Amino acid sequence: MINQKSKRVLKKLSNKEFADDIKTYLVSSHDFYRNKVPEMRVLAKRLHEEYSLKEFYKVFNKMWNSKYHGETSLAIYTLRLYSDEFNLATWRFLKSKLMSIKSFDQADSIGKIIGEILIKHPASMKREVIKLSKSKNLWLVRLALASSIPLIRKGDFKLGMKFVEDFIDVKEKYIQECVGIILREIGNKKPEVAKRFILKHIHMNHIVFKEATATTKLKELRKLRKIKKLGKGKRGFFSWRR
Repeated sequence: MINQKSKRVLKKLSNKEFADDIKTYLVSSHDFYRNKVPEMRVLAKRLHEEYSLKEFYKVFNKMWNSKYHGETSLAIYTLRLYSDEFNLATWRFLKSKLMSIKSFDQADSIGKIIGEILIKHPASMKREVIKLSKSKNLWLVRLALASSIPLIRKGDFKLGMKFVEDFIDVKEKYIQECVGIILREIGNKKPEVAKRFILKHIHMNHIVFKEATATTKLKELRKLRKIKKLGKGKRGFFSWRR
């Protein structure tokens, strides 16, 4: 069985020191094998070469149902290698698994897969993504926001800007971080669009601002914000949603 074979390889690739560092970084209830990313990529490539997308759905299910973060990460990473074949069937396959997401790295990775489907099927998928963005589940919201990134990289900023405007004042740090990343991605493609928004909201949370200006095209705004001495006040934390 591929699941057992993957477990053996994952265990063989273990490294305790690396895992301890990553486990501190990741917010997740999953246990996981101690994998290094380059080694994970090698294994994912092997799986991609061995299985068609339809066949891999079954392999994905076995890995996804594991309690180990290493297996779920491998499943997601391998699925991304089939991006040229993504379609609405891929969305239907993933939709039933979204409530099982336990960490921001899973939300971001699956969000980008959904973003690739969104590029191919904008009319139907946009409704689905916006619906996810209204969820009370933190990871589903982050996933929805992350799904706009593939579109931005293709030069379509409309959905990304909608999310930025809708979530600019949300206090949850994982949402703030993603809003900043979206602004940064827009800034990389169209600096004037991101700059105009940031100047309008120069008082934005420092996490959003830091992420948004982590590109050379927008770093000049850091000096401006410092000169104006804005963004120093602390905001209360009552709920991650407004």
